[in-house]
Amino acid sequence: MSTPPLSGPVAVIAGGLSHERDVSLASGRNLVRELSALGVEVAAYDFDRALLHNLERDKAVVALPALHGQFGEDGEIQTLLELIGIPYVGTVSTSCRVAFDKTAARELLRRGGIPVPDSVSLSSTTFRDVGAPVLMEHVISRLGERVVVKPSRGGSALGVTGVDGLSALPAALVKTYAYCDEALIERFYAGIDVSVVVHETDEGTKPLTPIAIDFSKGHEFDFAARYTAEFVGFGRPDLPDALIAELGETAVRAHELLGMRDISRTDFMVTPDGSFVVLEVAITPGATETSVFPFAAKHDGTSMGEVTLALLKRALSR
Repeated sequence: MSTPPLSGPVAVIAGGLSHERDVSLASGRNLVRELSALGVEVAAYDFDRALLHNLERDKAVVALPALHGQFGEDGEIQTLLELIGIPYVGTVSTSCRVAFDKTAARELLRRGGIPVPDSVSLSSTTFRDVGAPVLMEHVISRLGERVVVKPSRGGSALGVTGVDGLSALPAALVKTYAYCDEALIERFYAGIDVSVVVHETDEGTKPLTPIAIDFSKGHEFDFAARYTAEFVGFGRPDLPDALIAELGETAVRAHELLGMRDISRTDFMVTPDGSFVVLEVAITPGATETSVFPFAAKHDGTSMGEVTLALLKRALSR
């Protein structure tokens, strides 16, 4: 399906200074390629000191942030674009600041009736000052021997460790604190990783088909594996149709509860008994070769470029 190009240049903002710079650059390249193939005048811009000058010089009419992690999903780039008056695709800055904090976002989801993992937040200061041995025993007593430790703010599996037993927990926390001063320790749930991309349309907020993610054994929490085709596979989940529909509906509810706009991705763990928990809601879904977004769009008979172009037009019409 061909879609008319926009009336002016699109700025895909990628790169930045976070630990997820390389992922962001890959997302930006793919978005530029897909939009260019649809006849859109589009260019990539790095998140650096020259950004404002370059946007003004090139008279960009709308922005597409493809920044992941800090500066991209924490409300920083959104605040900047709001200040200079350039319309953009994605969630507004105030909602980004809440959703980027996994602890705060989970509490909002829980209050909204969406199941989330049992978890504990622990700051690096508390870990250091109170003492690891006492804290670790209480954490394991509450959550069980198998837990997952991750930064409270961030993504792409950076600083994420699966822990099996009390003795390995302190080292996992130290690893996480290298990325964020607050760690989220959550109960481990065995099951199927399923992600749902939600996008807003003129007919309402809709989910793309839920996609199961299959990581090679031993690479479930490996950052590099998530962006290496040989370690990750995608497909429609082997789940009852009613459950697949429920996952889509829940992703839409999560999108709305957190004040997301335009697009988001909700990550689930579906257990063998058919129950599920929401692990997180991503503000800026990845657009790399091993991301769910392009796979789900293609599965549904469209493309990442076509979905994104429709969102750019919505942004311009606001």
